[in-house]
Amino acid sequence: MIYRRSVSLRNGRFALPALATIVALAHVGVVRADRVVWRVQAGDALSVLAQRFGVSVDELREWNGLEGDRILIGQELVVGSPGADARLASVGPVERPAERAERAAEPRRAEPEPEPITPPPPSEPRRRRAEPSPPPAPPPEARDLPAYVVQRGDTLSHVAHRHATTVEELTRLNPELRSGRLLAGASIRVPVPEGVLRIEHVVRRGETLGRLAERHRVTVRDIVRWNPGIRRHRLLAGRTIVMWSVVPPSVSMSVGAPNRGRLVEAEPLPPNPGYMIRDRGRAFGTLETVLWLQDAVQAVQDRHPRSPRIRVHDISLREGGPMIGHRSHQSGRDVDISLYQRRCPDGVCPMRRMNPEDLDVERTFTLFEHWLKNEQVEAIFLDYALQAPLVAEGRRRGYSRAQLARWFQNPHGPAYPLGTVRHFPLHRDHAHVRFVCPDTDEECR
Repeated sequence: MIYRRSVSLRNGRFALPALATIVALAHVGVVRADRVVWRVQAGDALSVLAQRFGVSVDELREWNGLEGDRILIGQELVVGSPGADARLASVGPVERPAERAERAAEPRRAEPEPEPITPPPPSEPRRRRAEPSPPPAPPPEARDLPAYVVQRGDTLSHVAHRHATTVEELTRLNPELRSGRLLAGASIRVPVPEGVLRIEHVVRRGETLGRLAERHRVTVRDIVRWNPGIRRHRLLAGRTIVMWSVVPPSVSMSVGAPNRGRLVEAEPLPPNPGYMIRDRGRAFGTLETVLWLQDAVQAVQDRHPRSPRIRVHDISLREGGPMIGHRSHQSGRDVDISLYQRRCPDGVCPMRRMNPEDLDVERTFTLFEHWLKNEQVEAIFLDYALQAPLVAEGRRRGYSRAQLARWFQNPHGPAYPLGTVRHFPLHRDHAHVRFVCPDTDEECR
């Protein structure tokens, strides 16, 4: 690196005058009897001179008694031996003021006239300028990486350090980047550390960015940055958002059996326009239980617009375990809900004893159908008499007798060994839904 200072420098055996005198001298090289000397010009550096004269930087330091890379404009440096004449041919010798005056007094020699350039014949088409080649495409895996929004003052080395990677890896993932040129506000792809998962989540009604961020141990700001165009306070149901987290999609765990178990990292049931929660303190479940319940209610809303709300009576306590009024409901997989009815006062279907003709068969079948088709329920406990109209609705929708026999005990009797929808006493006013064990919960029974 060159430092411009108006000082004298002693370098080995050579002494340099002040900068004002240096600037007045010609900045060219000269071959002397025992060495080749170069007078430093603006823009010179040891690496530049080493390449120009075919030597190494270490040789330049040794010949000139230098310890670092600092050189000054006008400084004379030994850059080679007398055998370097050929390398100086393009640079020229040092020219003193007297020599310049003598050369000016000499008569000018007539320079040969340049030969005229013959233009191409008119019929010959002119060559078009080559079209610029398109920028190289990023590698396929770059599409599945998070984006980082460049901040003012960022450099590639800063971004690489911040994300525990290298400049080379950033330019490989972003071929359009030029080292040192980053525009504030631009998005670039950055690698993720080992163990970080890419999670795609479909937003349910009632979900918030804050709850999603808490569930996956990220920040709301991260989610907004990963999903351009998303709104912090208006999360639209049905939209797929992408997150990167070390926390798997489900961190909740159902441990043990429904009548002797517990719940770890419970997921609270969020509000939803399709149901009413009786007691929030008794509405905790596994993440799967919560999502599957919301999905089925949404299926009813989609097929039967303006449906009334059902009542969610109990699921589990926050940590599971025994709950007053229930022998089960201990591991976050059991849900008591009211049934859709022909008459629901104030738009909410209460838990009341019903006859088959009181049941809203279409909506209730749609609710059960969603869980049964997706194999999400282990059992649905319901009075045997209320099963009959549901089986008839299944036949109307085109399901075979064999399929309905796998789903319902009716009409084979309440002792029939098959049937996911099973008879249980005192379940004529509600349905008790027991979801299957999540695949990730190894201690679930």
